[in-house]
Amino acid sequence: MRRRFGSWKPHDDGDDDDMLVLPDFASIVGREQVQTSAAACDYFSSDIFFWAQRRATNAVIAPANVAEVIRVVRMAAEAGLAIVSRGGGMSYTGGYVPDRDNCVTLDLRRLNRILEINCEDQYVTVEAGSTWMAVSAALDGSGLRPMFRAPYSGIYSTVGGALSQGTPDDMAGILSLDVVLADGTAVRTGSAARANYPTPFFRNFGPDFTGLFIADGGTHGVKTAASIALEPKPRALGYASFAYQTLEAMMRAMVACAREKLPIRLMGLDPRKSQNAPRVGFKDAIETLAKVALTRPKLGAGMRDAFSMAAAGRNFMEGVRWSLHITAEGSSDSAVEAVLDILRQHTLREAREIPNLLPMALGAKPYSVRGFLGADGERWVPTNAMIPFSVAERAATQVQQYFESHRERMNALGMWKSYMLAPRPGFVVLEPSFYWRDEVSALHIDHLDSVSAAKFADHEANFPARVFAIELRDGLKTLLDDLGAAHVQLAKSYAYRSVLSPEAQQLWQRVRHALDPHDIMNPGNLQR
Repeated sequence: MRRRFGSWKPHDDGDDDDMLVLPDFASIVGREQVQTSAAACDYFSSDIFFWAQRRATNAVIAPANVAEVIRVVRMAAEAGLAIVSRGGGMSYTGGYVPDRDNCVTLDLRRLNRILEINCEDQYVTVEAGSTWMAVSAALDGSGLRPMFRAPYSGIYSTVGGALSQGTPDDMAGILSLDVVLADGTAVRTGSAARANYPTPFFRNFGPDFTGLFIADGGTHGVKTAASIALEPKPRALGYASFAYQTLEAMMRAMVACAREKLPIRLMGLDPRKSQNAPRVGFKDAIETLAKVALTRPKLGAGMRDAFSMAAAGRNFMEGVRWSLHITAEGSSDSAVEAVLDILRQHTLREAREIPNLLPMALGAKPYSVRGFLGADGERWVPTNAMIPFSVAERAATQVQQYFESHRERMNALGMWKSYMLAPRPGFVVLEPSFYWRDEVSALHIDHLDSVSAAKFADHEANFPARVFAIELRDGLKTLLDDLGAAHVQLAKSYAYRSVLSPEAQQLWQRVRHALDPHDIMNPGNLQR
């Protein structure tokens, strides 16, 4: 089986002697589970953004179980091939985009079984290719949920992908991992690593080897399974929403609320997203909530106001600029109200309370990838930043000033910006994004509903805007780094190795070399 990808080489001289003979991976996974066509290799080598150093993988291999992963990894390593792990394909930081020739891609989505739901010890063990939505569905009726909060893209994004990329949430709820190393060795972490009682109920059994494989960009090994701690679903939920005139005012409120460390989730939206929220992604959820409302005589004032506005043909976010949305959890309705009352002491200092339908809609429909394009099919890319509380307000001001300094060129190219904010204990997630009209990739099309896919498929390439989007994002990352931000989903986009102290850099290189001495696992990740 021969594949040559001369068009992907930076200095292709047209010499057809430069050919790669692939090992017989089909003997392990079956012929139908090995793809080598140019179209398939191109598709599996692309993510949601654009990468100048992108290469095409030489084959896409879809193992069905751990034994096949081990054999494929060993066969690839013996052939001197790099190994790229891919989950649901939702990366926008080059996480599974090859940056060198002679590599193969492991499509891990067939490893999607729920292996164990242990309600007594409160954990679930799933294969790494399971989607977060599938995990949630498997827990229906148990009264339990994962302690680790799934990403919004969980309808497609996988457990292994999210753990490799990293998320802003505390990952203490990840108890154990099953990993295949670069030499094909299969290891298990946490209390599950014991030979006599391999149960994954306790993460911190000795050194935290579980943490070694989290947010590693897939460079330390191929994740094949994870055990995740479970917790009871809240007995009561409460919602509140608030409107602010400025981002700085909303940021002050968010920081004050987060410092209380109460059982809450907060999300802040900018003027454009506040107005577009009912347009994109919430229609079905709002209709569902309207049906629920008919059976509930006791609705919060925000819900009643929202439905009154809807009945009058008005947008329930009418006139709102910056908006803050809170979901509170508790053991009872009174406990939730007590939490919201505490938060109102902070939120109402510079805001007015508005109908609270939006956080309810988000909770009713927690998974969606429709937002990875704009309302009219614009390309989208975010830039995440974890900002300490002490810097949050200054960061809000400087990021706005950055976009204002580029406003003229953005307008000329039809580019617009947006923000999403979400505080966590100790920091605020500040995620500026920008959108521009450009061709929509096959990856996008595959994850859209049929109506949207047909509507956006004929968008033409817009190279000037695309080049500026790359430039704009690089400048934004520099600004955020100068403010002391940290990032998740590092992959090939954000700096890691170059910003470590010399001692920390040397430690990481030692670990990397011990686990992968030939640098074949997701090469290029964490190397900036």
